[in-house]
Amino acid sequence: MSQQITVFDLDDTLICGDSSLLWTEYLWEKGIITDHRFIEADQKMMADYSAGKLDMHDYLAFNLQSLNQVHYEQVDIWLTDFVETKIKPISYPAAKKQLDIYRQQNIPIIIISATVSFVVKKVAAALGVPTAMGIDMVMKDDCYTGSILGIPTFREGKVARLQQWLTEQNLSPQHIFFYTDSMNDLPMCLFANEVFTVNADIRLQKEARNHGWKQLNWVL
Repeated sequence: MSQQITVFDLDDTLICGDSSLLWTEYLWEKGIITDHRFIEADQKMMADYSAGKLDMHDYLAFNLQSLNQVHYEQVDIWLTDFVETKIKPISYPAAKKQLDIYRQQNIPIIIISATVSFVVKKVAAALGVPTAMGIDMVMKDDCYTGSILGIPTFREGKVARLQQWLTEQNLSPQHIFFYTDSMNDLPMCLFANEVFTVNADIRLQKEARNHGWKQLNWVL
């Protein structure tokens, strides 16, 4: 049983970009969505997220309308292409190196992201990380709805979901490493034993200085 685990945020931490935003862009470029309001909603989402005032329920209720008539297997086909074309080219080399180090040390790695889980899990698999959590969505007629299932992996929800997972796995690690770029992850930072910020936003940089967290700058 491992005495240590490592938790990574995904967007702007392991990859140089936001997978949720890039996914909408991908659907737009492929002509799968044609209503510009989805692009505008994503831009507003990023602004609200950065300001720490995002209503995740409202955002996903609108955003997932684009897929509510699409069978999940078709979504998965698009996701495979999306990861190859949009995500792999923007994965930080330093992140890959860090993941390899933890793998060599047999330290379990978990990705926890505030993006929907069907995107997060596909990206995580491409990064060689089998354990990943995102925001789970209610399914109806084998399609994704805009309703959140369970606790969303957002802010303090990341801590709750991690605790839930640790209980399920019968794990009680003595040491938790955590990597993130965002002030939204402060609850997870305070829960972890050792924090590494990656290209942190201004507010998280301040917290990192106050707490003595190591600040990393990763580039493509």
